[in-house]
Amino acid sequence: MKNAENLLYELNHSTLFLQHNNLEITEIKPGYAKIELHVDSKVLNPYGIVHGGILFSMADTAAGTACLASGRECVTLNSSINFIKPGHGKKIIGIAQEISNGRSTCIYDVSLYNEDNTLISRSTFTMYCLDADHKKRIHEKSCHK
Repeated sequence: MKNAENLLYELNHSTLFLQHNNLEITEIKPGYAKIELHVDSKVLNPYGIVHGGILFSMADTAAGTACLASGRECVTLNSSINFIKPGHGKKIIGIAQEISNGRSTCIYDVSLYNEDNTLISRSTFTMYCLDADHKKRIHEKSCHK
């Protein structure tokens, strides 16, 4: 597995999704990830608060990153989010923490806060962990199209 610093750099620079949506992963360790959203007009809904879709994407990214930081590649199997307070502020901070690490699934709790430490949302993500055989089958299918 790559060291945390290299993985962090690679995650932040390998996808335009994070860059396009003002998202930055700022800290990782096995079973844990911290992500930040730098709020500007691109991520606001018509009411002037951070759009729920970007908050969900942020939480999903944090959960997947926490799983990846444990050395396991994954995809989201199931998720649930509760929006608690409106997303106001200049920055939203997300913390993903592992609840369970099983044979084929991992579960993460993700909390999003603004810079004043106001809880914006809580969510739970169940991630399906891809084993080497599964990744090989996906790769073979994509190569035979």
